[in-house]
Amino acid sequence: MRGSRPRAGRAGAAIVGVLVALALLEIVVRLAIAPSPAQVLRGLHRATPDRPWLYELVPGEERRDASSPDVVYTINEAGFRDRSYPRTKPEDTFRVALIGDSVSFGYGVALDATFAKQLEGRLRSLVTGPRYEVLNLGVSGYNPYTEAELLRGVGLAYEPDLVLVQFCINDLNDPTLHFDTSTMLALGDVPAAAFPDPDARTARPAPLRDGRVTRLCDRSRLCSTLAGVLAPATANEDLVAALAPHEAPSPAEIAWLERSYARMAEDTRARGGTLAVVVFPWETQLAADASATLQEQLRALGERAGFLVIDLLPAFRRAAAEAGEPLFLDLWHPTQRGHQVAAQEIFRALACARLLPAVTARCDP
Repeated sequence: MRGSRPRAGRAGAAIVGVLVALALLEIVVRLAIAPSPAQVLRGLHRATPDRPWLYELVPGEERRDASSPDVVYTINEAGFRDRSYPRTKPEDTFRVALIGDSVSFGYGVALDATFAKQLEGRLRSLVTGPRYEVLNLGVSGYNPYTEAELLRGVGLAYEPDLVLVQFCINDLNDPTLHFDTSTMLALGDVPAAAFPDPDARTARPAPLRDGRVTRLCDRSRLCSTLAGVLAPATANEDLVAALAPHEAPSPAEIAWLERSYARMAEDTRARGGTLAVVVFPWETQLAADASATLQEQLRALGERAGFLVIDLLPAFRRAAAEAGEPLFLDLWHPTQRGHQVAAQEIFRALACARLLPAVTARCDP
């Protein structure tokens, strides 16, 4: 017994020494290495295996974007990056619910710079008509499958008069890794209905971490940095392939979009509202000679299914021809200026379609 005490003491001292060393290394890493965008966003998400939308934002979480110190991602008590709104719509209020992915979420820009809040501000500046609210229900990585599930399970409970569904080209990516990338969680089996083309789905590599330890690791810059360094090369290659632009959708993918949007339109109409799809371009489409075939296909889809499709490409091309700040942060995420262009064109298109009470606009092509 006497001999065991010194050994226990030495073991305890060794453990304390290791913990102190790790703490010092954590401080060094935090001072020397800025968090990556993925590290910033990881802790904002949680898996929801009991919900058909698979994952969601964590109520009350907050992260600051190190690459843009003025950008803070604050999640409200309902689990969305927005101010708080009551579920029951107030009287004399016209409510718009926005469903989408990281473009709607507002990756890389402040909350008030997102097109949702800029649209809300413009609507609220009107001297006539009801009070307008634009609720941002965007979640990074979502596609029309998860958007339809969230709209049915949560969004329609806010009693929206108008639902805007935001489309991005990465909606057509294979969600096997796309969903995991946005959350940095292993979500398990993704339903076949979530795939634009189930026959083209890729094999999921073994995850480096599972959901039970992800949030703990993400509290540490050292742990999350090492996790990124140690990620299997095959997983990184699969990730690049999964997130690559998919500019020529197959008939199966167009049919999948039509089913998803038709379901959302039907659910919205059943609750007394109207649905419109907002199609964002991607950066390489700004060239005048770039293909716009996908936009043409989506407009035709809307005509068949009976809902408005707002194509933002012409407005973005006009803005790109003018001197000013860039419109995109990367391939598909708009800058603050890009969000402003989107908000202006969405306002004009909704007014021209007579979807906004007591609002008129110049509707020349």
